[in-house]
Amino acid sequence: MNEITNELNEQGFSINPSTFFLERNDGNNNFNTLDFYVIHIILQKAKIAVNNVTYELPAGSLVFIGPGKEIFVHDGYDQEEAVYVIAFSLSFYDRSITDGVLLNSELFFNCESDLVISPASLPTAEIKKLIIDRLNLYKSKNNSGFYIATAHNCVEALLLDGLLHIEERQSNKDNYKKFTSFDVVNRFRALLQKNFKSERKVSYYADKLHVTPRRLTEMTEEILGKSAKQLIIEKVVNESSILLQHSAHTVSEIAYTLGFNDEGNFSNFIKTHTRKSPKEIREKQAIISD
Repeated sequence: MNEITNELNEQGFSINPSTFFLERNDGNNNFNTLDFYVIHIILQKAKIAVNNVTYELPAGSLVFIGPGKEIFVHDGYDQEEAVYVIAFSLSFYDRSITDGVLLNSELFFNCESDLVISPASLPTAEIKKLIIDRLNLYKSKNNSGFYIATAHNCVEALLLDGLLHIEERQSNKDNYKKFTSFDVVNRFRALLQKNFKSERKVSYYADKLHVTPRRLTEMTEEILGKSAKQLIIEKVVNESSILLQHSAHTVSEIAYTLGFNDEGNFSNFIKTHTRKSPKEIREKQAIISD
């Protein structure tokens, strides 16, 4: 964009309300994404033009815009906290082969449109809490390394959300025959992002991807060095830790939120895979915060 924050220059990542960019741009509604990848989080309905084509943006949507695009922001962008803008560089996000696959996907380089509009898998209140508020909290802790690592994870979650939307549009089973292992693994991660609370069997994801469970595991081990089952477990453990450390919900509430039948099953799962109880994970975060 015309006015790039110091944060974006120094760290390759920034997240700000759209009103911040308008103020920095002296009220001018014209921007350019330059060399940056941009995600707009639409909390209230808005309108934007990209390369002279206007798009209506419903509340609860994610908008993915690649580098080198001319943008004109219309209705909604001048409203406080109606739209949040994430901008990041290639060097910030591209840390592995699979990261590169996501950045070079149809999310940012789409032959049909200059942007991709995807419905978010979470309600807007949850997006604000788990991504926007969470990043602002970590940034205030003055721990650059931890903040950047968290930012990378948040961007990955949003990219997977958008990729899932594209995957659902490509519902023709024959299309999967053309996909590489990278494609299938990325789509597995996207499906996992949406369904990990209710589906923890490899066979469920393999069926959705039209491969055998064994073949899916071979692909994940080839690309990520971990079995499909390991990735499912890691996802549940990571989300459990986030909720235990950064929410006021009780352990029982978190258990039900994550699809466990009761607190006992949840506690046993956490102990098995972390060697710590939910209470110990929560208490450890409280000590760090102090």
